[in-house]
Amino acid sequence: MYGIVFSRVDKVSQGVWDLFNNEGALKFRSRIGDYEIYDLRGHVAFYALNKDIVYLDEIEDLALRLEERPVEFVFVSRHEMRNPRPMFTTHVTGNWGAAELGGKPNTISLANPHTITAFYRELCKIKSEYGLDDFECHVEATHHGPTIKSVPVTFVEQGSSEREWSISKGWELLHYVINEFLDGKLVSNYEPAISIGDLHYLTIDNRLISGEADIGHAIPKYVKPVTEDMIIKAVNMMTHRPIKAYVSWKAIDSEERKVVTEVLNRLGVKLIKRT
Repeated sequence: MYGIVFSRVDKVSQGVWDLFNNEGALKFRSRIGDYEIYDLRGHVAFYALNKDIVYLDEIEDLALRLEERPVEFVFVSRHEMRNPRPMFTTHVTGNWGAAELGGKPNTISLANPHTITAFYRELCKIKSEYGLDDFECHVEATHHGPTIKSVPVTFVEQGSSEREWSISKGWELLHYVINEFLDGKLVSNYEPAISIGDLHYLTIDNRLISGEADIGHAIPKYVKPVTEDMIIKAVNMMTHRPIKAYVSWKAIDSEERKVVTEVLNRLGVKLIKRT
């Protein structure tokens, strides 16, 4: 059973929620605090009534109170950026340092690289069928809340400004791919990997599209310094242990290179240098 998470105060999340609701797929089960719990085609939907989606850390405890616990969470969310452009994104949550946008500081969530990358590939593949050719697709670095350590987390987002959040064709696309996921059709099983030193929007698109890897955690270029603790967390907080790490070699300094090389070797993760 999967858990799909929505927030009433998120325009994209609410738009996708309305599509499920209007087709009669949601069956009310209970209310716990500020959440309504629904059956969603044999899975469970969490509907946050008053909180933005990045601040829903209590979802983990809430799930533990259910008779049947979700094995994975998918959060439906808007995407926001300083210089907005149309895009769909997927990623796992967590904070490499301070918790500036939800979650816990210095703590990352459990990542399922196969789910993150399967959503990414499918969004890239079918967006033109919805007339959304101008939308980019990206896997993002690990960032923001909520922090969930016992159940894998994938954020699926539409952005990146009020204009794009309001595009109903985008909601329809997200509705479709989530249904594929619930039906067990959205699967991938390529080699799990992590990324170190890349941009916030990862630049290994061709490697992911071709099936060279499924990406989980990504420590971005702006996180300094890259530490042993971060690398160990990135490797361990994955549902499938990474076989390799894509390292943007020029983005890290000589001391970081020594740390990255030593830790990855010790952990048995192949280092792939990107220049």
